[in-house]
Amino acid sequence: MKLPPFALHVPRTLDEALALRAALGSDAKVLAGGQSLLPMMRYRMLRPYALIDITRVASLANLDTAPAVRMGAAVTHADVERCTQAGALFDLLRAHAAEIAFLPVRGRGTVVGSLVHADPAGDWPLLLTALDASVELASLRGRRVVALRDFIRGAMDSDVQVDEIALAATLPERASGLVRWGRCKLMHRAGEFASASALALQGADGQWACWLGAIDPGPLALPATAARLAAAGGPTPARRDVAASALDEILAARPHIDPLAASRHAQAMARAVEQAWQGVAA
Repeated sequence: MKLPPFALHVPRTLDEALALRAALGSDAKVLAGGQSLLPMMRYRMLRPYALIDITRVASLANLDTAPAVRMGAAVTHADVERCTQAGALFDLLRAHAAEIAFLPVRGRGTVVGSLVHADPAGDWPLLLTALDASVELASLRGRRVVALRDFIRGAMDSDVQVDEIALAATLPERASGLVRWGRCKLMHRAGEFASASALALQGADGQWACWLGAIDPGPLALPATAARLAAAGGPTPARRDVAASALDEILAARPHIDPLAASRHAQAMARAVEQAWQGVAA
C-alpha cells in the first residue's frame, strides 16, 4: 500500500526543526528512521499532513560515550551496534542492538524513535528503562528531561507534547558500573518482535535489576527476584527457582495475563540470569 500524500520538510538546524514543529502542530509527525511511522502511514493508521525529517540536523546524530552515554535522536540501531567502546555496558548495548530485526532496518531505525513509539514489544524501551535512562525534549518553549520510566505512559503512548521533539536518550553515569548482564529474547523467527524478553543486570554494588519486556502495557520490573539474586551473593540459583520467583511477580503485577505467556516470560528471565552467571561480565 502506498503512502498517503504529505508535505516533507527537511530542516538543517535544530532551531529550524523546532520552528516547524511549533508551526505545524498536530498536523505533522517527526521523521527519523521511519521504521514504525511509515508502515503505520501505509496502513492509514496515521495520516499526518506533513513530516519533519530531522536526520539532516547534525547534532542529533551524535553518539556520546563519556562521561555518560547519550544517543541523539538520529542515532540508529546500527550506530550502537558498531560502537567500539570497551566495557560491559557497551557489550550489552551492542548485543541488544544486533538482535533487532535485520541489518537494513537497523541501518534506518533509531533508538529514540523506538522510545517515542513506545511499542511494548520494542527492544529499546526494555533495556533503557532497566538502565534508568532519561529522554531530553525540546520546543520553542524550552527544554525538559523526563525519566524514561515516566516518559513511556503505556502501550504506544509517550510523553511528547505536540510542539516538542525528542532530542536524545541519556544513561546515568552509574550505568557504566555494570558488572554482569544477561538477556533473553524469545522470537517465533529471527528478526521478529519478541514474544517475551528479559534482562538481568548486576551493578558494581552487587545489586541486581530484573526486567521483562514484550509485556503490556510496558516494561515490568521484578524487584523480589532481583533481591533474591542479590541476597544469594554467589552463583545463580537453580533456573526453576528463578522462574518460580519471576512467575509469582508476573502474576501479581499482571493478574489478567495469559498463563502460558506468563510462564514464557518467567522462563526468559531464568535464561537471562543464567547467561549473566555464565561469564558475561566485565
